[in-house]
Amino acid sequence: MTESQATYAVLTGDLVKSSRLPSTLSTKAMAWLKASVSTFNTVSPGSVYGSMDTFRHDSWQLLLNRPENALRAALFFRTVLRMNSNPDIKYDTRIAIGIGEVEYIDPTNISNSRGPAFTRSGKLLDSMKNSRLAWSTEHDALPFWSTLKRTTIPLLDCLVSDWTPTESQAVNSVLTGLTQDQTAARWQSSDGKKPTRQAVGGSLQRAHWNTIHDVLLWTEQQIADTLNIPTE
Repeated sequence: MTESQATYAVLTGDLVKSSRLPSTLSTKAMAWLKASVSTFNTVSPGSVYGSMDTFRHDSWQLLLNRPENALRAALFFRTVLRMNSNPDIKYDTRIAIGIGEVEYIDPTNISNSRGPAFTRSGKLLDSMKNSRLAWSTEHDALPFWSTLKRTTIPLLDCLVSDWTPTESQAVNSVLTGLTQDQTAARWQSSDGKKPTRQAVGGSLQRAHWNTIHDVLLWTEQQIADTLNIPTE
């Protein structure tokens, strides 16, 4: 194990209503999440420490070196699942984000690591009932963190929870850095049809992506400034 006292983000999640999914489908969903980590780390270099750890067949945990990217990561991982939903099968994950110090890191098994960020994230997930996205730091009583926890996060949660598979796929693509033309060309569709660039743009508009993107950028800068994290 390695020792650390830096500020990290710990994301702990589980599949929504996993008991209703056949084991083959829950296994597939967890595989999608694990495979998507490398994609996120490519577009947000240096964000992820190690790899995603999965356990209990429907639960997962991820450690981020860059806590300012935690909210972006949470939205990304939810789109990974939601874009694969259909009228019969609904995929989604709850995500509890804990920000804080990490005392010990087990690079081969992240869930064996210890520290306030891990404790905060795990307890937060256990306390979540109807929400699918939540946030906790030791500074939650301070103005910025309180606003983030009590207003920004719940509003984003409501918006993401209303995204259709098509809107989720469009947002997933822009989060991975693709243009609307590239998104249209690489579109995953069961019928093999490709949307136009205008159709992709329409999906992003219905998902309120421009507003959400502005919120993400502002939030990331505020977190970096508050935690004294150097940005490029």
